[in-house]
Amino acid sequence: MFSLFFFIILFPLFSFSKDLTACYKTHYLFLPVAKTCITYTIENKNIYAKSWVKTINVGKLVKRVYNKGESYMTVEENLMPKLFRYQQEEGPFKRDQEYKFEKGKIYVMEIKYVDLSNEIEKKTESVYIYQNSPDPYMASLVLFKESLNKDSGFVSMFYDEKYYKIPFKVIKKEEILQTDIGTFKTRLVEVQPNIHTKGLLRPTGNWRLWIDNDTNLLVKMQLSFVIGNVTAKLEEIKGDKTSLNQIINFIQ
Repeated sequence: MFSLFFFIILFPLFSFSKDLTACYKTHYLFLPVAKTCITYTIENKNIYAKSWVKTINVGKLVKRVYNKGESYMTVEENLMPKLFRYQQEEGPFKRDQEYKFEKGKIYVMEIKYVDLSNEIEKKTESVYIYQNSPDPYMASLVLFKESLNKDSGFVSMFYDEKYYKIPFKVIKKEEILQTDIGTFKTRLVEVQPNIHTKGLLRPTGNWRLWIDNDTNLLVKMQLSFVIGNVTAKLEEIKGDKTSLNQIINFIQ
């Protein structure tokens, strides 16, 4: 009954389109090597998320990366994931993934290409049981929510045809970060991305995330991959800064 009342009160917020885009510049040592943006859109009863990352400057010369993805979730079913797509171009590696979440199952299609061409090397289709294991976009929203209320825990995720339990720990509940676009009061969360995936951007070690306590936006990230360690910092915000909080309120 409470959930129904909560939905009725907030439904007008979801009856039109609202966007929030956050963009980051990534540095290796002092050199800018990549840029990434993520956009959340609230439209009617659905939540859409999309992102892209590409190497720039010297990063493009050393290890070319151009990845993009999208996901959508429905508000009516507690942000149940519905569709996830991800396209990778990392060095000579190119593939597409698509997950459809339907009736308690995950329908997976993967296409691997010959180098960076459009020639298909291999196409596979598989079906998995949905074990409360959302796609990476949804899992990141769960992490934002969980790190607000818990000092440590695990976030479930399905990616690359595997189920994961990703540990996290809140290192600091309040840390002030000065950036080029303002001052943020953040919480510092350490994540162990124990993900065995393909391509150049295979995570290693522990990641550190600084999350704004007011908006739940990522402000800074220290990330480790098999090809090296990088730091990403927020450089631009566009749209409604309250969007993420509205989304997270629907996660139980």
